[in-house]
Amino acid sequence: MNAITPTDSTDRFMDLLARHRQLIYKVCYLYATDTEHFKDLCQEVMINMWTGLNSFRGEAAESTWIYRVALNSCVSFYRKHRPRGINVDVDQAIEIEADDGSHTEQLREMYRLIGSLGKVDKAIVLLWLEDCSYDQIADIVGMTRANVASRLHRIKQRLRKQTE
Repeated sequence: MNAITPTDSTDRFMDLLARHRQLIYKVCYLYATDTEHFKDLCQEVMINMWTGLNSFRGEAAESTWIYRVALNSCVSFYRKHRPRGINVDVDQAIEIEADDGSHTEQLREMYRLIGSLGKVDKAIVLLWLEDCSYDQIADIVGMTRANVASRLHRIKQRLRKQTE
């Protein structure tokens, strides 16, 4: 049996970051109140990924584990720092990239509306937008599949009303 060396861990960590950086950014972006907060959240997630890397057993997909670490990190960070309200400044945070520049304004509005949701609802929408199955979402947020489906339906209705 070969022992995992520090170099192996570093290489594995850097590989995970390279492949899943956008996923981390999306989760942090939805919880950030400004650019500095976004950077702090990203750093917190990366620290928690590094410290928890050896506990990843591979029973779930890497992306599921990273979502879980990112969501837990953001929620914990939020609880520690208790901002008065979430006010995502889209222009100062990461740039939203549209396939063609015409949808940028719609994407900004969508992120603004998602930013106004509660912590769990934000996580559910984010995972749904990433094409995760209801089962994957349920596993990540710790709910039943039926609860995820019901909650997502209510969130969609609420967001539709806000855009009318």
